[in-house]
Amino acid sequence: MATKRKDWKAEWEAIAKENRKLAKRANQRLVRLERAAERPGMASVKEFAYKVAMRDLTSLGKTGAKKRFTEAPKIMQINDGSKDLTGEALYRANVMRAKSEQKMLKSFLSAASSTIGKARAYEDEGIKATEGVRAVWDKVTNTINDKYLSEYDLQMTDNDMKRFWDSKKQAKLEKIVGSTQMFAVASIMKKYNLKSSRAEIEKYAKDNIVLPSGTDPSVLDMKAKESRKQYLDRLGKFMKFYAKDEVLDDAVKRALAKGVDVTNIFI
Repeated sequence: MATKRKDWKAEWEAIAKENRKLAKRANQRLVRLERAAERPGMASVKEFAYKVAMRDLTSLGKTGAKKRFTEAPKIMQINDGSKDLTGEALYRANVMRAKSEQKMLKSFLSAASSTIGKARAYEDEGIKATEGVRAVWDKVTNTINDKYLSEYDLQMTDNDMKRFWDSKKQAKLEKIVGSTQMFAVASIMKKYNLKSSRAEIEKYAKDNIVLPSGTDPSVLDMKAKESRKQYLDRLGKFMKFYAKDEVLDDAVKRALAKGVDVTNIFI
């Protein structure tokens, strides 16, 4: 059945014309973010800014390490293996796809995280000026410090935060203790230089635990076949990392038991 949308090519061309311009701007921003990521501690800022754009590009079928929006869109000819498809199928594959990509482009260009500094406004295209990823990053850092760390008298500097996100161990820590507690756990591990090797955990215990009078000090020795978790569990009533909060204290123990090391978090 023929489509009622007879002039779909003209409709597509009008959308594609605008998309060419928007895609060029969007790709220029992606390049600037990539260049900024080459500076120490900025890789995580790029990833933070990249997240939505990369998701959208993947949904559009883009591949490769450096995905880009299409600056020279072409009409898609569809074939089901036996004959060319026409009508509504071509409309969906071209006009609807172009509209979807335009929505993604405008969303990315309107996002504060799409630029390093403040972006220019394109009011006639529905794109407003944004504050830039630095402003967003500062807001995230302040929120984490105010919401998750201040109650424990802890704090991450801007540099701490960048290195924290850059570290591959951050994802492991989040999986172990959750997205909320990971900031406090990482801060505590940094503050007390906590390391997760068997020798370091045993050393921490011997340096910090005061045993009740008459207790055999050999209780602090890690047995040959004892895992880090078994050792930490056995010394649970003595081994304290942050007495103000037992839940957080337990989270630190879980991180150490799983091998998370502060030297790998704040690289």
